[in-house]
Amino acid sequence: MRWTMINVNRTGQQADAHLIQVDGGKTILIDAGHRNTAQTMLLPYLHRHGIREIDIVFITHPHIDHYGGLEYLLQDGITIHALYFNVPDKEVCDREIPWGCNYQDVLAIQNLCRRYGVYPLTARAGMKFSLGPDATMEILYAFDGVHTPVGRTDINDMSLVMMLHFKKRRFLFTGDLNRKIGGYIAKYPDKIKADVLKVPHHGTEGTVPDDFFSAVSPRYALVPAPAYLWLSKRSARIRNWFAENHVPVFVNGLDGDIDVVIKNTNMEIYSNKRGK
Repeated sequence: MRWTMINVNRTGQQADAHLIQVDGGKTILIDAGHRNTAQTMLLPYLHRHGIREIDIVFITHPHIDHYGGLEYLLQDGITIHALYFNVPDKEVCDREIPWGCNYQDVLAIQNLCRRYGVYPLTARAGMKFSLGPDATMEILYAFDGVHTPVGRTDINDMSLVMMLHFKKRRFLFTGDLNRKIGGYIAKYPDKIKADVLKVPHHGTEGTVPDDFFSAVSPRYALVPAPAYLWLSKRSARIRNWFAENHVPVFVNGLDGDIDVVIKNTNMEIYSNKRGK
């Protein structure tokens, strides 16, 4: 199994795109980057590796730096067999205009998908997906921003929280999970403990509390962020937590594309800038 955190952060634009390939199984994509990074970074990566079909695309939440690249995937002729992309509450979404969520843009990109024959499905907590031998993806949490255990939240706290199980390894994907839902989830450490954590919200201050990181207790952390953002004051708390807890961190803006590779029972992490 190979999980690649594709570097869609080279130009200073924060974005997420994670490709998971299971030998003898499925290829999935978690988030598709921003419109202006998908064309120049995500698609060239897929072309270089001969990927023309994706079995499942998960859009963790409706921010354009996570769903914008869908447009270019479709225009390029990439076949998407299933797309999970939850529609936000209009009021919660449009509170973020012009900097965040935009309900009409979300509807427009979903309608574009339909014109290409890709019909968005609703992701719900408890769903499990068989990805091939020894590989399962489970949606642990999928809140709608309105009906949550902590009241109304922002769009980031709509993020799908998903656990990839491969053999005995656990990999936690968190979208842009924020403080309110992150604090709630941290109360259930057995559910979110993982070997590798995709750090939420590009590693910036508004993300989950430190209790969340302690609950996950990862051996490694991957951060989809430009270098300037990860090294800024906005990321100081998160940087310090991982440093103080001796957790190695890989960052797109510093390390380029990052591969987490499982061969038999061994796990290795490669960076195209740092090596193994």
